[in-house]
Amino acid sequence: MKDILDYFVLDGELVRFEPFGNGLINKTYVAETTAKRYIFQRINNVVFPDVDALMNNIVYVTEHLRKKGIPTLTVVKAKDGKPYIHTEEGYYRGYEFIEDSVCYEKVPSLDMVTKAAEGFGQFHDGLSDIDVSKIVDVIPDFHNTAKRFDAFASILEANPKQRAESCAEEIEFLLSRKGDYSLLVGALEKGEIRPSVTHNDPKINNVAFHKSTGEVSCVLDLDTVMGGTFLYDFGDALRSLFTGDNEDSTDTSLLVVDLDIYKAYLDGYYRMMKNVINDKEIHLLPRSILVIAEELALRFLGDYLNGDVYFHVAYPTHNLVRARTQIALAKDILKNMGALDQATQEIVQKYR
Repeated sequence: MKDILDYFVLDGELVRFEPFGNGLINKTYVAETTAKRYIFQRINNVVFPDVDALMNNIVYVTEHLRKKGIPTLTVVKAKDGKPYIHTEEGYYRGYEFIEDSVCYEKVPSLDMVTKAAEGFGQFHDGLSDIDVSKIVDVIPDFHNTAKRFDAFASILEANPKQRAESCAEEIEFLLSRKGDYSLLVGALEKGEIRPSVTHNDPKINNVAFHKSTGEVSCVLDLDTVMGGTFLYDFGDALRSLFTGDNEDSTDTSLLVVDLDIYKAYLDGYYRMMKNVINDKEIHLLPRSILVIAEELALRFLGDYLNGDVYFHVAYPTHNLVRARTQIALAKDILKNMGALDQATQEIVQKYR
């Protein structure tokens, strides 16, 4: 690894180098020099085959944020000026270490929910004037729920593992909600909402908080920054918060809307986004949670019908259980849509 580090422009002499974190996609290490610390990663080019596009996206986004004074990741350049290197061992990149920061796997308080939302709101607001056409989709149609439904319908028609009969109720629900799947992509296509940069993994563990102040240090893990609508991130963030640790639970009664979490998140998010968000996007805020929950249900159930070829499973009905949790959450969102709309208007009026 010292040979790998020699390709990069580092301050000081190397003192220590060891594995870091628990990421599942890229292998991560921390390097300490006599001057500062760095994070280095071996990029998984099976998941991200176009490494050049991946890193160009990250550099483009972080430089745009930095010019506005918004804290963000700092990419370490290689000695040839590129944001990564390619050797016989693979593809490697580096970031400056974010000192005095902490990340949370679980939400410690509603205050932290609001602060995380502020972080993503600042991220989206800061990128609201970027040229989205220059962002390459490293995973094409990632949140194109209309196309996700088409893929699901094709698998259902083929029914390759003869599993459709075991989940007829779930299939019926997802087919009945077909109109939801074009809510976001359709609004984009009609020009009712603007194209924007999306993070696409807006969980709270992708926000670094300052250890002392509790304020957001920056948004992490920019591998999946792509074009789309910030509503993808808003919906997925709330879906993740509502789901919590229950994504694999067989007790679907645990999958419910938490209005306190919704209000806490929206308060922080809208305060940062109030100058760029339009009325159509405001209307779609709670509906984006529904769309993302249904999208995941389509993906999990489709993989179950297809023989579990995409998601790792621990037992034969694992993907079916996952689909049921997302469907249960979707049903509760539908049940509480009126309350979510009311809460949305209360927060919006608070900042107008």
